[in-house]
Amino acid sequence: MNSWIAPIFAQSSTDYDEILSLPLHYSEVNPESPVGIFSLDLPFFFPAQNSIKHRFSAAFTMANTWHPRARFLYPQNLTAEQRMELKDIYMAWRPEYFEVMDIATKDKLFQSDGVLQHLKLTYLTGWKEKNNLIINLNLHQLSGGQSLHNFLVSDSFIEAFHSNFAIEDNFGRRLFPFNKASIQFDDEDGNSFRKEKGDIFTSVIDAHYYRQLIDHKNSKWHFESQLGGHLSIPLNNFHPYLIPGVSLGLRTDLRLGAKSSLTYALDGAITDQTFARLGTGIKAIDWQYRKHAKSYLALNLISAKKNVFVLGLLVNYQDPLMNGYYFTWDQTGYHELGVEFLQEGDYWEGEPISKEFYLAKLTPASVYYFSVKTYFVMGFHKNGHQFNITCGEDLFSVNNAPDIQFSFQYSFSPFGEK
Repeated sequence: MNSWIAPIFAQSSTDYDEILSLPLHYSEVNPESPVGIFSLDLPFFFPAQNSIKHRFSAAFTMANTWHPRARFLYPQNLTAEQRMELKDIYMAWRPEYFEVMDIATKDKLFQSDGVLQHLKLTYLTGWKEKNNLIINLNLHQLSGGQSLHNFLVSDSFIEAFHSNFAIEDNFGRRLFPFNKASIQFDDEDGNSFRKEKGDIFTSVIDAHYYRQLIDHKNSKWHFESQLGGHLSIPLNNFHPYLIPGVSLGLRTDLRLGAKSSLTYALDGAITDQTFARLGTGIKAIDWQYRKHAKSYLALNLISAKKNVFVLGLLVNYQDPLMNGYYFTWDQTGYHELGVEFLQEGDYWEGEPISKEFYLAKLTPASVYYFSVKTYFVMGFHKNGHQFNITCGEDLFSVNNAPDIQFSFQYSFSPFGEK
């Protein structure tokens, strides 16, 4: 059996000592944004015990996306006086100001609706004890959300929850037929990217190298640190950029008893979203140096049959995808940006808008604001097999791309453990 998992399950007196250094590999703890999936997302990974040989993982994620059509207007050739005046004008009122003042603008359009489904296939290997490599292939499908397995991320479930425990239809989903789906992004040069319900598409192949720096353990605690190098290669015409990144991870484990431990880990990274253009695409992601951070706290329990159960909480922070915001907790601060959103009398995807509703913040925040998303994690390890379930939900006053997200990940070694 592989050295990273064998000590946990071998029949020896050191079985329970290895509760201090369980392997961590969560591939699906990043927001499934309809724009962000074309960027570089980082796994949450700590090998803990030596290197891993020829391990495979398959993960399936489903996430609700709801961003009614909005147009973002960028004013050109502003005077100093106009720049000062714009600071006191709400973003949704600025388009009228641009028109009255005869200010030329360039604009982008973004909308999304449906359930994003994501299949991630992973190969993981290691060498010389302290080196590990992860390679991911990402496939996506846009669904209307009517399938039974999509129920917990469907519009109908979310709005039923809102009706019973929150605000009735606070974002206007019920004004439109459920189960319709589309993603569209138009840039200022007239280029358009669109996906319809049922479309299957790729985003990137990404690779992640980890080098363990420190690994120290005694009978009561364990500490580990590692350095990471990351790269994504585009398989799309949305954001056809080579994206590199670097990361640093720290982890500590504390023994609670003979059969339990507490794990805390922190991982921070920076990526260059516009490092090298490999083709033509949409002018969408333009926040160049994007910061990422993950914080993880978990309780680990090992049974008499050497099964390991993990219950944890992971918080994921990501910088925005696009430039143009001021840091404000209520999402109202945008740098000279005007936003046109749906009004009564407009049509969206052939459906009439019968009344105005609160959309001014939702769509622009999904690309112009930072993301903080909390993931509840449940894991199960047995005889070299690992199964993880994660549920992600956005926090208040940050963007909700996506709204709610569920993931299932299964890892195994088909050639047996070392």
